[in-house]
Amino acid sequence: MRRFFITCITILVLILSALGVESLIMGNQNSILRQTLTSPVREFIESPSQLKNQVVVAVDMQIDPTMQHLYLKQTINAIDKSVQARDKFLVLKFHERRDLEELIYDNKIDFIISDPDFFAQLAFEERAKAIAMLWHPQAKSAGYSSAATIVVSSNNDKIYTLNDLARGSYRVKAVDSDSFSGFTLAKEPFVEMNLSWQTAFKDIRFADGEPLNVLNSVKKGEVDVGIVPACYIEYAMTRNLVHLADYRVINPQSVSDLACQHSTHEYPGLIVSYRMGIDSNYILEMTNALLGMKLPAGATWAMPENSLALFDMLHRLRMGPYNNVAYSAFYRMLSENRTIFITAIFLIVAGFFYNLIISVEVASRTRALKRALAEKERIAKQQEQTNEYISRLERTGIVGQMSSMIAHELKQPLATVSNYTRGLLRRIEKGNASPETIKTILTEIEYHTDRAVDIVDHVRSYAKAHDVKREKHNLRDIVVNTVATFEKSGRTTVPVIIEGERNALVEADDWEIELALLNLMKNSADAFAEIHPAMLADGSPRIRIRIEDHEDCWWIRVIDNAKLVKPEFTDRFFQKLETSKAHGLGLGLSIVSSLAERHAGRVWAEPNPGRGVIVTIELPKYADLPGRTETIATSPTSENPKEHNRFN
Repeated sequence: MRRFFITCITILVLILSALGVESLIMGNQNSILRQTLTSPVREFIESPSQLKNQVVVAVDMQIDPTMQHLYLKQTINAIDKSVQARDKFLVLKFHERRDLEELIYDNKIDFIISDPDFFAQLAFEERAKAIAMLWHPQAKSAGYSSAATIVVSSNNDKIYTLNDLARGSYRVKAVDSDSFSGFTLAKEPFVEMNLSWQTAFKDIRFADGEPLNVLNSVKKGEVDVGIVPACYIEYAMTRNLVHLADYRVINPQSVSDLACQHSTHEYPGLIVSYRMGIDSNYILEMTNALLGMKLPAGATWAMPENSLALFDMLHRLRMGPYNNVAYSAFYRMLSENRTIFITAIFLIVAGFFYNLIISVEVASRTRALKRALAEKERIAKQQEQTNEYISRLERTGIVGQMSSMIAHELKQPLATVSNYTRGLLRRIEKGNASPETIKTILTEIEYHTDRAVDIVDHVRSYAKAHDVKREKHNLRDIVVNTVATFEKSGRTTVPVIIEGERNALVEADDWEIELALLNLMKNSADAFAEIHPAMLADGSPRIRIRIEDHEDCWWIRVIDNAKLVKPEFTDRFFQKLETSKAHGLGLGLSIVSSLAERHAGRVWAEPNPGRGVIVTIELPKYADLPGRTETIATSPTSENPKEHNRFN
């Protein structure tokens, strides 16, 4: 009898201890053991108060007030009509999310209207399933109805990209700290670009759910950046509340999926879901009621779509069900194995304490061994990746650079040959190709073909030990030839102006100097292609090549007035395999630097006062040494008609 009494006391103490430990780990509301033991009692006590002829619909209080004002009233009216048709009555509840979770777990709610992030959390825990999604009229489908728009004033000349926002210190205003499309989604593009949204939004304030207040604050200069739901600007414009010309959208996205201004990917909007386990007839009638109604501004309720993109976004932001990934996995495991979990506790409490200690010790040592093996495997894999990376760098340095240089530099002469060939064929087909025209075109084709051969020969020669082929040249002649070649390529319509010294003698390989200048002019032309002409300071784009006399060296300066850049941007110009172009290799400026060094010179870049970039190549002047035979290598040239004899 005494042994039985002690056993009962021990079992009671261990059960209470298990409840306490589990509550500390999972929280009171999520404690599976506590809910399992207390649910039957609670249901018995509360069952008389729960009416069977009522349908309970809960509304997430974190839904943007604008969305509630536009769509909630008519949606609730449609649901109420459907409920009354079954001789039941509707119970509507507005709650914070923490309270909603408790009510859903206690089976006191039938349907939920919420933002997609809260639905994702319920769906992840298998507590709810969607029956309808709000379909915005500007969206391709219901799964693309929600996004965030990041705006600045159109007069703001400091913020153009997310990089500018993340690296500066700016005042930010959003709709609400809990707003899905008015704040939460704005974090995603920063995470995708490996930028810190915490730094970008360190000085943030909120407008208590009023997007119009955000836009007005940006317009008045009270804040630098505003975050509002996508399509709200267009909605406000229809009511003459704002004008799009007063704002500039940061990180604009394509309007193919959502036809309004937005800065992030598109996701579902409001979602109506049902608690798992309710009557299927309720679900069918609720679905019919929602899908058959019309909402303001052309919006409708549509069938739910795949929410995989939504879960991926929440995972990247570590939000909702992914706020604590380890906890979510642990909770899911316990939920799915509740019976086994509780049975094991009672079996262990009943008399297998010793086996429990041994099992815990073995499990602990096994996990430690697995972790040690996993760490060893990780280190071995990391070493293998490091060795492979070093080997790849060596191959890139030897073979990759040569092949990439050939590919990089052959594009222009081959493109020019292709243009001349097509032009000649069209003339022949039309029958207006005179012998003189054919001869002129073939001469140009021959010149650019020889140029391509020279490129291949020069690049191949880099793999061999040899001396640089240098002759006495006039830099002015090299520049004129280079500009003529560049204009024949048809790469840009921006005028190229030659300035400065006319007699600048150097000892150099004219082909390599021309190659370096062509790369710089192509970069300037590409820079003009990336901006709108209206952004230019004086409205006239131009590229200037200036030859300057600086004591014992010449400076060749390639100057454009294209994009506005900062010194930290130009400092990275000559780093190998780095480029700001979408399809660039990062070799052009690296080649220029290498060619300058081969001629005992150097190259650097700096911002052009106002707009644009200045890239300077410094080359030593030609020195007459005793016993040297003076020969000047020349080629037939004609002065560029755009050339000006002036020195600025």
